[in-house]
Amino acid sequence: MTNTPEWFVRPLEDELQIWRFTSSYALLMGRANAEHGPGSCFHAKSGGTVWEAIMEETPWLDEQEVPGPFVPLRHSPGQFFSRMARPIIGDSLDKSSLVQARLPDCNNEQRYLRNAQTQLEALVADLAAICRVVEPSDTTLEAYGHEIRNLLILAATEVEMHMAGIMVSNGNKEGRRNTTSYAKLAEPLRLRGYSACFKRYPEMPEIKPFAEWRNDKTTVSLKWYDAYNAVKHDRERQFKRASLCNAFEAVSACAILLVAQFGEAGLSDDLKRSLTVGGEPWLIEDCYVAPQQSFPWTPANHPDLL
Repeated sequence: MTNTPEWFVRPLEDELQIWRFTSSYALLMGRANAEHGPGSCFHAKSGGTVWEAIMEETPWLDEQEVPGPFVPLRHSPGQFFSRMARPIIGDSLDKSSLVQARLPDCNNEQRYLRNAQTQLEALVADLAAICRVVEPSDTTLEAYGHEIRNLLILAATEVEMHMAGIMVSNGNKEGRRNTTSYAKLAEPLRLRGYSACFKRYPEMPEIKPFAEWRNDKTTVSLKWYDAYNAVKHDRERQFKRASLCNAFEAVSACAILLVAQFGEAGLSDDLKRSLTVGGEPWLIEDCYVAPQQSFPWTPANHPDLL
């Protein structure tokens, strides 16, 4: 370890402590006078390491357990990826907040977010109008028609817009993008773990539009997206694929992408009355860390998208 800081979280029962480690000391962040407080600062002794100092002065770990209760973080304080929401450690949050993703600079994206919410509100309204004619149930989800086809095309196009925007925001310069490009987003955004539920339609099961997305079959593994491509280019022969089920999946994908980008702020109050979006809890090491001292919020490009 060098004097370049490394960052760790020490999870306690009621808080997540942020620690800064160098070759010479370990310091608990966010505590007044931590440099002089008991249990908040440890200095390596001559010829020894910081870890050895912690072993000597506390019961927190032994030689076989390094780093013991300290979880190494993948992000420095203040570092975040554009349009990728994640829970933020050290911002008055506890461990229960690890399921609540947020984007640090959400205010800077308000115009884009509001336009996206307005578009999704329109898609949800179109879906509701269709469902006044065809009640969604196990026996009707394969129903198809012109209005359903139009909704599927609009929703899938919106999905493409979101995905392209995320990639551009992270420095991607591909001239022409397709699902092979977009599949790079699945892991950084944890898209496969998200689900949507429509409150008005209790018979509709939980929808996970990205759950089966495969890197080797990037289009056909998204059944609803593959159907969108088919009915957009060949309505005469592929019309049956413009199904109510695929429309629900495409609208759900739009909602999920808003939450994946902006967290709970991604859905407007109007949208929250119609649907809910949930995801799997984040691992502590993948979370963002609130700014600390000379480490302000700083956007970075996700390396998997370059």
